[in-house]
Amino acid sequence: MTSIIKVDQIQTLAGAAPTAADLGINVTGSVLQVVSYLTATQGSQTITTSDQIINSITKVITPLGANSKFLVTARWFGEVYGAWDVPFNIHMDGVRVNMNGQGHSYGLAVPAQSFYDGNDSSTPETVNMTTLVSTSSVVGTAITFSLVADGNGTRTIWNNRSWAAPNGTSQEAGTSELIITEIGG
Repeated sequence: MTSIIKVDQIQTLAGAAPTAADLGINVTGSVLQVVSYLTATQGSQTITTSDQIINSITKVITPLGANSKFLVTARWFGEVYGAWDVPFNIHMDGVRVNMNGQGHSYGLAVPAQSFYDGNDSSTPETVNMTTLVSTSSVVGTAITFSLVADGNGTRTIWNNRSWAAPNGTSQEAGTSELIITEIGG
């Protein structure tokens, strides 16, 4: 029978849990942990010309490795008035990632319609994006990732539903999710 001992169950003489490196474990390129945030909360939200967190889609991860990379995957369901004018991004501790300093109206993705109906009132849209974030992560120092969007002017978005579907109905409704995978650096 093989026993599994978790790193956080072992303590050094000083009383602190050792790192994987202390134990001689090479974590480079290994998945260290996966955390996620899933929401079915429906409602509308006003988006302006500055990044705003979408439907409270935020997740904190506490790195297990130093200099880890984070594979961030976001999935959003809803509807946007003028979707082409609402780019979505990922924030890490309140700052856009993988945008190289571009400002307003630049994004990692924009909502895509499930089909073209020529209106903004009952056509569900989705955002699906993945980005790899390289950091100088510190073991035990929390990092907050959020799904954000800004608009070319003021825009209304409906989270986890289309505009025409009243809250609480199953018509044109869905869920949104943020998944963060820590990969050893």
